[in-house]
Order: sequence, then C-alpha cells, then structure tokens
Amino acid sequence: MKPILDSQLYQSLEKWLEALLITVAALALGHFFSRSDPFFVQGQFPWIWFAPLLIALRYGIAAGMFSISVICLTYLFMLRQGILAGDFPTTFMLGGVLLTLISGQFSTLWERRLRRANQLSDHAGERFEQLSRAYFMVRLSHDRMEQNLISRPVTLRDAMKDLRALQAGHGGQLDNETGAALISILVHYCSLESASIYLCKQGVPLDSPLASCGKGAPLLRDDLLLRSVLEKGTTAYQSVDRLAQGERSAYLVAAPLRTSRGNLLGVLLISEMPFLYLHRETLQIIGVLLAYAADHSEAAVFSREVLTIYPDCPLMFASELIKMVRLKRDLGVSSSLAMVNISPTPLLDQLCIAIERQQRGLDHTWRRDLGWGVQFVTLMPFSGLAAIEGYQARLDGMLKKQFGITAGSGGITIHSYLVGGGEPFEQLAEILAVAPQ
Repeated sequence: MKPILDSQLYQSLEKWLEALLITVAALALGHFFSRSDPFFVQGQFPWIWFAPLLIALRYGIAAGMFSISVICLTYLFMLRQGILAGDFPTTFMLGGVLLTLISGQFSTLWERRLRRANQLSDHAGERFEQLSRAYFMVRLSHDRMEQNLISRPVTLRDAMKDLRALQAGHGGQLDNETGAALISILVHYCSLESASIYLCKQGVPLDSPLASCGKGAPLLRDDLLLRSVLEKGTTAYQSVDRLAQGERSAYLVAAPLRTSRGNLLGVLLISEMPFLYLHRETLQIIGVLLAYAADHSEAAVFSREVLTIYPDCPLMFASELIKMVRLKRDLGVSSSLAMVNISPTPLLDQLCIAIERQQRGLDHTWRRDLGWGVQFVTLMPFSGLAAIEGYQARLDGMLKKQFGITAGSGGITIHSYLVGGGEPFEQLAEILAVAPQ
C-alpha cells in the first residue's frame, strides 16, 4: 500500500510542478520576445494563453486555473513594481479564464471516458482469462476422468472445489494449510517429486517456503529460472534451446502464482519430477492450477466484507459485485442483479440447471438453497434495464418451452435490481430480502 501512495504523491507533485514550469516558461518567453508587452495584451494574438490551455488539456481544470492564477498574480506584481503601466486587463484575463475552463472541461470529460473504456477493457480481459482457465480445467478434468476413475477417483473439479472452500475458510490467506492442499493437488495431477511454494511480498520471494513436497526446493535468488519468472511473470523451465552454454539452474520448472490482474502472490519451484511428465501439457496444467488458486485467494481477500455476512456466497460472485459497485460509483458503469425465487417442486433441480444455463459468459450466479425453496441470483456486469428485460424474456421463453410454465406461475418469481454505488452487502440484503409471492 505504501509504494502505491508514494507513487500517487509523486504523480501529483509532478503535475503541479510541470504546470508551474510551463507557466513560468511562457512568461519568460513573453518577456524575451516583447519586453514592453510580455503578456501580449496589445498584440495581434494572446500567445500567453497557450500555457494554461495546454496544462488544462493535459491535467484538467484545477491545473489550468493554477496556471491562470500564476499569470494574474505575476501581472499584478509587475503593475505594483511599475514594470507595466496602465490598468489590470480584466476582459483579457476573463477571456483566458473562460478558454481554460472550456479546455479543462473537455479534458476532464474525455479522461473520464478513457478511464471507463480502459476499465471495461481490463475487466473483459481479466474475465476472458478466467474463463479460459476454467474451460481448460473442465476439459482436463473430463479427459482424465475415465482413465483415472479407478486409480485416481478424485476429479480435478472436486479437488479445486475443496481448495476454494479451504481458502474461503481462511479468509483467502495463503497459509501453511492452504499451501499444503495446493501442492498436494499439484503432486496428484502433475506427479511432482520435490517442489516448494514460496510467497512473494512486493515481487520478492520470502525466505521460508509456504509448503513443500519430497525434498523441497531451496530458494536460490540468483537462479536463472527464478529470475526469469520474477521479471516476466511467466512459467520458465529447463530446455536445451533455452539455456546458453555454461548456464545452469537448480530447478526444472519455476512457475508464478499470479492472478488475472497481474499480481504475483508467490512462485512454485520444482527441483525433481519424472522426465516423461516434463512436457507442454503438464506445464499448462501447473500454470492453470496456480492461477486458479491465486485468483480465488485474491477474490477471498477482496470480498471478505461480503463473505462475512453471507458465507455461502461464491467467492467470484462477491468479488465481481464489489468491482461493479466501484465502477458504478467511480465511472457510472451500470450493472444489474436478477433473482429468481423457486418454490419447492419435484422439478426443482431441473429448473435450477435450466436457469443456470441462461448465464452469459460474463455473468456470475449464486444458488441459495433455503428451507422454503431456492433463490437463484445472477449478477450481470455492464448491463442495464435492457439486459434485465432480455434476461426475463429468455427465461420466460425457456420455462414455457421446457416446462410449460412462465415466470409468475408455478411458484417462480423474478426480481431485478440495478447495482448502485452503496455498500455491496446492503444491496445484496435488499434483493435477497424479497420473499416469494
């Protein structure tokens, strides 16, 4: 947190210092080219206004008005010292103020639009990476299910589900217990013999391993593979065409524990594993498992406030809701929540499966099994009223086609809610408090 604050303070100081220097430079140039009229009040063009104009376009209204203030104070000072004659040019200065205000407003508007576009792009990229990893894990789990049914009855999906539950129980912290569970999954699916997981703090591995298997892997900070992982953030492994002559590494594989947002939580160092398992598919599995665990660890920490009140809420649902609330609060990006209340019925499980299939790629769902029935909550990022109407229309069509019922009948009711800028858990409480009719 401290490096982030230091960086923000440095950027703020840089902005104001640059505004001051540009203004002083403009005043100096004016004095150099026209000693009798350095502000170009009597000139054919008011060149002095280029300074606040450029500053306002680059940094916004506040910095532009700061530049205007420096110019006005300098003019008043020169009048008092007798360097300039006449009265203070009120109309001239007012024109400069209006020009700067318009430029600053234009800059602020487009900066806001760019921030919004960048936020949407970053979120879409992050979600795409998460979906790609989830798809890879599902494919891997199903491909190996048949051949491992006798020798390895635990599926990858079940193992990761247990790991997520363990992380949620520990508040998202990667500690000895969650680290041991993660490395046992890696041993089970990647046949690791000796390896260690080291947590990273501000991109630097800690001295003691979080968890190890076999003989472990000692931390060698100058090792080529470890340096490569820390610098590039991607998996590094020993290969004939990767190491130059005379280069050596104590590890076979070094892989980052890295989230979809690019945060490095730790590294996995492998010193021993069967030669036949050191191939592209195994490296992919290692990378996906580590990234999946890192994402859920970050999500658990990020959404701790919501999970404290609703412990059965899925990690990614809570994390995504908090992100959408911040986007709404900061940039006005709309998102929506839809809740389907389902009363007890013999078709309850089939209805839940059918409703879950209505989920889009960016959506997150939460099934709440209650005593009187089921609440099925769907979070739809970047969606307004039109998306809610589309969701209800799709749901009505599906229910009528598959079950011969519609929303509002058969014990099914739908409620919608636009995500606001208030506290996430309060907004959840508001929609979850709606009882079935």
